[in-house]
Order: sequence, then structure tokens, then C-alpha cells
Amino acid sequence: MVGPPHLMVHQMRPTDNFRHLHDRLRSGVALVSKLEDLLRERGNPAAKLAAFAPVSDYLQDVVLPHLRAERTALYSETARLAGIDQRLLSQLDDSWEELERCVARVLHDQARLRGGVHDSASCRRHIATLVRLLRRHLQAMEDAVLPYLDRELSDQDVYRLYELIQEVSFDEELAGKVPAGAEAAVAAARRLRDGQGIDSELFFLGEYVSDPQIVERTVATTVEACRLMGAAGLAAHLSIDPTAIGLLSDADACRRNAERIARSVAEQPLGRLNLVMLDMEDLTLVEPTLRLHRELLALGLPAGITLQARLRRTADDIGPLLGQPTAVRLVKGAFPLGPEHDHQGGRAVSAAYLDLATRMLAPAAREAGLRPIFATHDGALLLRIAALAQSQGWAPDQFEFEMLLGVRMDLQRRLRSEGFSVRAHLPFGTAGPASTLLGGEHPAEAVHLGEA
Repeated sequence: MVGPPHLMVHQMRPTDNFRHLHDRLRSGVALVSKLEDLLRERGNPAAKLAAFAPVSDYLQDVVLPHLRAERTALYSETARLAGIDQRLLSQLDDSWEELERCVARVLHDQARLRGGVHDSASCRRHIATLVRLLRRHLQAMEDAVLPYLDRELSDQDVYRLYELIQEVSFDEELAGKVPAGAEAAVAAARRLRDGQGIDSELFFLGEYVSDPQIVERTVATTVEACRLMGAAGLAAHLSIDPTAIGLLSDADACRRNAERIARSVAEQPLGRLNLVMLDMEDLTLVEPTLRLHRELLALGLPAGITLQARLRRTADDIGPLLGQPTAVRLVKGAFPLGPEHDHQGGRAVSAAYLDLATRMLAPAAREAGLRPIFATHDGALLLRIAALAQSQGWAPDQFEFEMLLGVRMDLQRRLRSEGFSVRAHLPFGTAGPASTLLGGEHPAEAVHLGEA
């Protein structure tokens, strides 16, 4: 017979609150697995897309906020405790990055399916990996970290950590809700600038689009957002996915649409950095995107380009860009293909990122007019880059750091307080979490900031 709740409280371990949070994570694993089974069936893309919706909500409303809160609140606090195995924390940190990249890939698969690109085999592979990583992460937390906290901390200190994770997770979830329209997005950007001195880059949600009407809506809405930013006294800084403006169906139309957006940017009052930033998507689109960037620059338009540190070819692609006045946004990337094309593992990708950042911060690149933009949520990496930039003579306003709106706000505020230029990647459009983004280190932004 189960007694009244008040008689059972003393039987709880201090970390049982954490386990309840894990139950919420665990409850969605079966949902993700069911989607994997459905994707094995032939045909009926509408049913598959419908089944993706609750999985997407679970990943963006539960998994990502919890993982980010866990990393921000729990790992940093636990690392200060005597006796904790630092190797375990390092492994959990690597696991966190791998999980976030995998979530980004699954959300990217959803975007591709929505755009008419059907690759069930690849998607099933990503989902299976996600399920495996989630289960492994939960087991490591419950078998190693939580028992340690039970042994070493007072009940009060454990509960303090639990409350901190709850608070950060709630903030992450709220921050992930994007404005539905351009006016609301510009208002959010203005509040961010006036309240915290952080600039914004607006991104109208969408990628891998083939419907001409949706393409036109994306272009028109982006141009309208550009106009509103200029009218609000903000730098007209916008990010676009080439596949959202026609690249999949008509490369010439895509170029015309990109030119239309870029000309709108050029027409706005001078700001700190009026710019249209081309996002980098999967490997098959690297060459077309580089070509589009060259075409916009040849027209004298303010265009920048995103490069992914994960890709081995980026070491060659970046060379010609270092000697010209353009902006290069460096992300870790979230489209892994294998060792032939990619650096393998989080440490290898971070090392490649730092090598590329070092080249971007060479004095010759500054003299050529390069604007380096470092888009990642990896705090340790950003601090190393900040120190490197200072040692190479770069002024704080000659380069910038970019992160997703609401992600690692502590780090964003710290960098800003130290005088560095910080920009928030601010998605808007169909209501939903900003994480539907994270195509390179911001799914499109884990995908854009791919990183993390």
C-alpha cells in the first residue's frame, strides 16, 4: 500500500528531482523510435511529415533546452567539486555536442522532407544515432554523475543545482520561441540592441524549398525585414539559405532573388554592418553557394558567406576569401558525411575551427578588409579566439561573435561587457523554437552554428 506523499518525502534521494527530469527526456525516445519505424515504410510522405511534428516539438521544447541547461548549470558546477572525475565531465561535454549536432541533423531532415526531398535511409540513420546517444547520455548521468552528487553534496546544494537547471532550461525554451513576423522580429532586435548592446541578424525560417510561391514569400518577407531594420535605425544584417530562395529549382532565379535582397540591404542607411549573409548548407551546395557569393560581390553588393570548419575542403575554400573585403562567418557545421570529407569528432572539428580562425585573424586579412564572424556557442573556443584577435592587433569592432538568440546569454553578455561585437542570430517566421535553425553552428543553426 502506498502511503500519503508527505510520509514518503524522506525516502527520496536528493537527486531524484534530476531523475524526474530524465523521465521527461526518456518518455520521448519511444516517440522518436516510432518515427524511425514509419520511415521504413514506402510512400505516404504526408503521413511521415505529420509524424515528424511531435518529434520536432520534443527535440526543440524538451531535449535541447534540457541539454543546454545541463551543460550551463550542472557541468560547470560539478567541475568545481573535489573528487569528480574530470574525464567523465569531458566525455559528457563531448556527448552534449554530439547530441546537439544529431538533433540538428534530424531537424534538417524534417526541413528537407517538407521541401520535397525524400531520403528516408539517411533520416533513419540519424534518428537511430539520436536514440542511441540519448540513452547513453542518460545512463552516464544516472550511473555516474547523480550518485556522485548524492554522496558529496548536501540535500540543499543538490536542490540548488536542480533549481538552477530548471531556471536555465525554462529560459532556453522561452528564448527559443521565435517571432512570427518581420515587425516582431525587428522589435526584438531593437530591444536587444538598446537593452544589452547586442546586434542582431534576422533569418526568415525555411530551407530546401522548391515551391515558387514559398520562395517568393521568403524573398519578399526578407526584403521587408530589411526595410524595417533600416527604418528602426538598425544595421540591415540578414541571413538567407540559398535553398530557400530557389537554388533547388532554378539557379538563375536564386541569383536574381539574392541580388534583390542584397540591393535592398545596400539601399538602407549605413549601419555597423549592412550585409546579406549566405548560409552554407550540405556538401552538394558548397560550390553553388560560393559561386553565388562571387556573383554578388562582382555586382558590388554587400554579401558575406558561411564556411563550415567540419569540412576538410574549407581549408582551401577560405584562401581566396582572405584577400578581399567581404565577411566570412565560420561555423562548426552540422552535415557530417564521413572521414573522406569531414574532420572526425568534436576535438578535431574544434581544432580545425581554431586553425581557420587563426588564418582569418592574420594581419593581412585585416588589411584586405575581411570581416571575420565567429559563430559558435563553444565558450572556451571563443575566448581563445578573442585573445588571438587581440594579440594580432584587431580592434574589438573589426570582428564579431555570433550566437543564437537566447543561447549562452551569459557568454554573450560577458563578451559584450568586455567590448567585443556580439550578434544574435534571430530567426522569425513560422512560430516555433529558434533551434529549428541550429545549418551550420546556429537545425538550420545548430546547422548554421552546427556547432555549438
